Amino acid sequence: MKKIYTYSIAICCAFVLMVTPLAFGLGGWGTPAGGWDWFNDDFADLGEWNHDNGSDQWDESAPGVDGTSPGGVMVETVDGVTVLSVEDTGDPRNDGVAEPSNRKIYLQREVVPEGNVFEGGVTFIARWRINPNPLDANPDGYTLHDGGKGQVGVAHDGAIAGDGASYNMSFALDTGGLLYFANEAQEALEIGDEFAFHSIWATAVLAGDVVVFNLYVDGGMDPVVSADLALGTGSDGSFANYIAVGMGSTGSDGAMQVDYVGFKAGVHSPVLETAVSPAGKLPAVWGELKSK
Repeated sequence: MKKIYTYSIAICCAFVLMVTPLAFGLGGWGTPAGGWDWFNDDFADLGEWNHDNGSDQWDESAPGVDGTSPGGVMVETVDGVTVLSVEDTGDPRNDGVAEPSNRKIYLQREVVPEGNVFEGGVTFIARWRINPNPLDANPDGYTLHDGGKGQVGVAHDGAIAGDGASYNMSFALDTGGLLYFANEAQEALEIGDEFAFHSIWATAVLAGDVVVFNLYVDGGMDPVVSADLALGTGSDGSFANYIAVGMGSTGSDGAMQVDYVGFKAGVHSPVLETAVSPAGKLPAVWGELKSK
């Protein structure tokens, strides 16, 4: 059964006091000590992302391009900020579109080549929203699906690593302002306007049979969720440990815009930041970037 949580007025008010209007480059947070192990806020390397996995049927086209499957992926600039736009129109095969039909899109990037990143702890950051004006898809969101896979997250594939245990810490924004987090129980947090950009900072570390999990939202310095969770186990790909971005469910449709994703090994609490200047960049698609 779906569980809905709200984060307290005290936390929201504290956020307003702590963060200036210019401090939203990382959702009001700063960079952890030593920097991120991997961070992407321009997706200039889109051509290097892997999408050879069971949750993907992307034809490598952008939305709104004649002669291709509807939906797709592109890099564009929104209000001066570079974002990765992903559009999933549902199952175009129902309208006679051949594979790859863009019925599911799931991009992966390796972060640690060996071992299980959750054993020593994971810190993950992301900022994204439901696209209010997609070209092909409906302006919808997603819940978690197929073992806890979502729109953004970090995962360990036990089959690739050879240890047999898989973990998926993913997140999804859904219509109605719900943020689904980290497991298969469809637990959700009421986060507000789904068409506004929202930021998460999450930490997780294995402790026996559970994962000690903390979730911070929109610049807050106190966790809105702090619990021992059984993470989802959905994983499919080419890497032992990877970042995932996409909308990988054939049975769902929606559109999102991702500002950034980042990863650091270990458990690191959020730190505050001052202003960060976003840099707009020209639109690009997979084929253009892959050819460079």
